This record gives sequence, structure tokens and C-alpha cells, in this order.
Amino acid sequence: MLIEKGPDGRLKRIEYRGKYLRASRTGGVALRAQAKAGGIHFTANSNRGLRVSTRLAKGTQVAFQKGRFVLRGRYGKGPTKVNLSKSGVSVSTKTDLGTVNWFKPRYSSVKTAGIQVRGKNAIYLHLIVGLFQLAAYLLLFLSQLLILAIQLLYWLAVQMVRGTKAMIIAYEAKKLGTYEDKWMASFEKMSGPELEQALDFIIFELGGGQTMDPEQIEEDPIRKQITELLISCPLKPHRELELMTACLANCYQNAGNNETALEKFFEIDEQLNLSPKRNQLQDRLLAAYAEACGIEISAESSDT
Repeated sequence: MLIEKGPDGRLKRIEYRGKYLRASRTGGVALRAQAKAGGIHFTANSNRGLRVSTRLAKGTQVAFQKGRFVLRGRYGKGPTKVNLSKSGVSVSTKTDLGTVNWFKPRYSSVKTAGIQVRGKNAIYLHLIVGLFQLAAYLLLFLSQLLILAIQLLYWLAVQMVRGTKAMIIAYEAKKLGTYEDKWMASFEKMSGPELEQALDFIIFELGGGQTMDPEQIEEDPIRKQITELLISCPLKPHRELELMTACLANCYQNAGNNETALEKFFEIDEQLNLSPKRNQLQDRLLAAYAEACGIEISAESSDT
């Protein structure tokens, strides 16, 4: 007993083969005898008569059966194969439903639920299933395309944000450089005591958030000069105070020496420690002073 299944697991053939008896689901019962001589096969079948066949090449067979010439050839690997017969050449493809013959559609077939359909009806069934599969592939392709487009837009947005930030930083750096040059030229004309007075005004009064009386500012040339320079500088809040503190510290160090600048640093720090209202802005201004003068502040010394 021979029970054969196709690659898809479906039942393909049920057949019994004996020495002289053969029975199958489609061919019925028949007596059969076979012999071979000189590469030629002779087969006698009670249902189909005498058959003489030989193999010309791999996949190619010729035969005579009941006085009729038979030519068969099947070539190729995989689901798609080339078929050769007396009527010509055709190409067929094995699918999940059956077989599609591209050149001779009437030889196409569909087998489902144990029912086999051939000819035009088989082509229609293949076409319907193919349309559904094409729609599924199209939806999958569109979804992948949409995901790719979203990723591309996200990447472009990130690059635009980075580029915008870089442009803003470059623009601010250019503005800072302009104001820094202008302020340095103004502060270099000051004496050491005037620079100390300007530093105290910025760190203790402006950094401490004190509200200055306009009359008091007008009466003090140093306060007036610092205030006018700050008003003409449209930088971010407190950023202009840090930049001006650094410029004053640099000029103060150049007017004296490193020891003088260090002593002034400790003096400012000590006075801030004595103040109960010391804030983060004043610490930032003191850090700007230290950076401009090359004073390194460790975490331990800062805490102390």
C-alpha cells in the first residue's frame, strides 16, 4: 500500500502495487507486467494497453502507447517548472491551492477540502486568492513605508533642532564676544580700587537682588557706568552679570597680580559667608570670577 502526500501535507495518492496487480484511487484495478531491454521499457497494462518508453535525458521521456507518440519533460527546481509535451512548452507554478499553468490556463488546478477544480474555474480561484494576497502584501508595504517615513521625519526634526541650537549658541557667542570686547575696553581704563568697587556692586548688590535708588546710581560714577553697560546688553537674565564679573576680574588681575586677585576672591567669599542671604546667583558670579582669574575651586574647599 502506497500513501503519498504532497509538500503541503495534503493527500496526493493512494495506491496498491503488487508484482502484477496495481490498484489506485483514480486508475482503478489493472493487471500490469513490465520488462526492460537495451534501455527501453515495455509495460503491458490491462486498462491502457502496451507502452514502450525510454529516457532521452534527465527529466525527459518519450513513449509509444496504443500507437500514439508521447513526449514528456519537466525541468526546474522549486515551485516553478518548465513542462515539455508534443503540444509545446509551458510553465507551471505550484501554489498552496494547486497549480497554475501560465501558458495553458486550462491545465491549471485547485484542490481544496478534497475537491479538485480544473480549467477556468481554477484560474478564477487562483486569481481571487492572489488578489487577497496582493492586498495583504500592499498593506504590509504601506505600513513599512509609513514607519520609514515617520522615522525619517523624526530624524529630520532632530537634525533641525540640533542645527537651531547650534545657530543660537553661535549667535550668542558672537554677541558675547562683541560685548566682552566693548566692556574690556571700558574696564581697562579703571584703576584697581574702581574695579574692586565695580565687583562689589555687581556681586553683593545686583547679585543679592537689591533694588537700587536711581538718584544713588546717578551720584556714583561706577554704579552709573555699570548700570548703563548692563542696560545696553540684551542677554539672558543674570548671564550678563556673569560675563561682566569675568571681565572685571580679568582687568583686576591684569591691574595687579595673581596674589591680589586671589586675596580679593577670598575677601568676597568671606563676606558672602557672613551674609545670611547668600544665594546661587552670587555663587555663580564668584565662580565666574575664579574662572577668569584661573583659580581652581575644589568641592571640599567650596563646602568649607
